[in-house]
Amino acid sequence: MDKDRLNKPRIVLITGDDLEHRYLANTLSASLNLAGIVVDHGKPQGKLERARKLWKRYTVAQMLSRAVLLMLRAAWRDSSRAIEDVTKVFGASNCSQFSRDDLVSHVHGINTPEGVGVVTSLQPDILLIFGTGIVGKKVLSLPSRIALNMHTGISPIYRGCDCTFWPVHNGELHMLGATVHECTPLVDGGKIFATARASVEAGDSLFSIFARCVKTGANLYAQTVQQFIGASPEGSAQDLTLGKEYKGFERGLSAEWTTRRKIKAGLIREYVQSSVESQPCTS
Repeated sequence: MDKDRLNKPRIVLITGDDLEHRYLANTLSASLNLAGIVVDHGKPQGKLERARKLWKRYTVAQMLSRAVLLMLRAAWRDSSRAIEDVTKVFGASNCSQFSRDDLVSHVHGINTPEGVGVVTSLQPDILLIFGTGIVGKKVLSLPSRIALNMHTGISPIYRGCDCTFWPVHNGELHMLGATVHECTPLVDGGKIFATARASVEAGDSLFSIFARCVKTGANLYAQTVQQFIGASPEGSAQDLTLGKEYKGFERGLSAEWTTRRKIKAGLIREYVQSSVESQPCTS
């Protein structure tokens, strides 16, 4: 590779357009010389196409569970609470908009000809991915050096979907955090370059816990990418016999209800208290 491109790589981020995506993009923009930010709004789907996909992906029982859960989330006012809790962790000024709007390109489906064309035009050496759907092989083949992903979970123990939810459900709050790994067609299965655990606070909700994992991951992402400037870190292969890859359908009514009851009963508060008590005393 050209030495100048090794020391000054073209770094391109692919992400979404929610609070967590803007926060991560702004964190990376503050410490890295990004060549572009590709915001994927997802490929438009008609109602019939969406219904077909749901029918293939879920059983009737799973669809009923999700339908009831959607109604409960509306009754619990989850949408407004999520915005409030996440914004409180990030800070409104850090996630309300992209700080480098001049770098932003919008696409509707990263794997569509439109999406592939935009990424190709940016000529990435290092491709960064966060919070999108599955990125296809064509896009992953575009960077001259590597494609990386920031996963809000501790791989390989927690892989797949909702990996800030399942450690709470399983009573393993010490497994909340983030992983930076090579992005390959194998979901969350590429070589690991860095992991970090997230701290929680006694009054945290599922939403603020997610935000804390993103915040931890954003800083870890920036630090890890810095290591690629002028060098080629080796990373370490994952042992995929460890842990589990969680699927989206598994976070159904039963799992959600159980987890929220645990939080209400003091799971997070007790974990934070025990963590404080286990800290060595200093004089």
